Amino acid sequence: MKIIHCSDIHLDSRMEANLSPAQAAERNSEICVTFGRMAAFAREQKVAAVLIAGDLFDGSRVSARTVDFVLDTIRRAPGVDFLYLRGNHDEMDPFGGLELPDNLITFGSEWTYRHYADVTIAGLEPEDWQGMYDRLMLEPGRTNIVMLHGQISTQPGEELIALAKLRGKGIRYLALGHIHSYSVDALDPESEYCYCGCLEGRGFDECGEKGFVLLDIQEGKLTHEFVPFAARRLYDVSVDISELTTVSQLRQAMEAAAEGISSDSLVKFTLTGTYTLETQKDLRFLKKSLEPLFWFVKIKDESRFRIEKESYEHDISLKGEFIRLVMASDRSEEEKARIICCGIQALSGEEIVL
Repeated sequence: MKIIHCSDIHLDSRMEANLSPAQAAERNSEICVTFGRMAAFAREQKVAAVLIAGDLFDGSRVSARTVDFVLDTIRRAPGVDFLYLRGNHDEMDPFGGLELPDNLITFGSEWTYRHYADVTIAGLEPEDWQGMYDRLMLEPGRTNIVMLHGQISTQPGEELIALAKLRGKGIRYLALGHIHSYSVDALDPESEYCYCGCLEGRGFDECGEKGFVLLDIQEGKLTHEFVPFAARRLYDVSVDISELTTVSQLRQAMEAAAEGISSDSLVKFTLTGTYTLETQKDLRFLKKSLEPLFWFVKIKDESRFRIEKESYEHDISLKGEFIRLVMASDRSEEEKARIICCGIQALSGEEIVL
């Protein structure tokens, strides 16, 4: 028997913190398509059930088009059960009043159990986060899988899952949602708890491989593997610019740091190290010149301004006087760097790049 464990798909996310409205709309469509591809994979691999461990949607802003797509996708996989557990972002019932496919199973505030041969799948959308553990009843000798959405914790609480209270319950695999990166660890000596991560990365706090977990249960033995499945991948690439001066050198260093990253990726370049007055750090030009290489490019500047005292201390020019005046002010080092760079650009007759 095969089972897919997925979560945190966040259909209809805004995603406009980094992306333009057009790009955000395209990514939202891609995430829907990835959900559809996963359902097709489940049909092809003869998966018995897809466990959606919360946050299928991203709040109450859910379009009728997306709801229709999800329901149609599930109907087109009649041999696969979709067990949908609402998470903290599933603020409302998006299917309210609609006729649901027979193979879409939802959960409520009491434990729901689904049986497949010698496998039991249990799930709950807790209202009582303190007492839910005592009400979980699993049959010994079966392969018991439990679905929950929340943050693991040492103590029970709102949206907190106390692992200690689930130990010794006969759980073979604890399928969790809420954390957007894949991780697995021991629950009991012969069982695991697993965050499958999100299906697609949406922001640069979700870099790396994204996908789902495929479980295989044969004669009571359960194995599982992570399956990368995202249409696009996000990268945060660090580039030290300390020894670089020209804009060409900066661009070449950024290209070299991103070598091997596919052109359909979203890439954030984080500039680190130090720079001087001579450094041609034109971020707008760099971003524009790198945009043809990737689907999306962002540059975050964390480099620090470095100025040697001897370079201005005895300079009798207007530039030297300007630098001394700024350096003697009580502004922050970041403000001083910005003011000096803008001032030197103005004094040199160059375009001021903020």
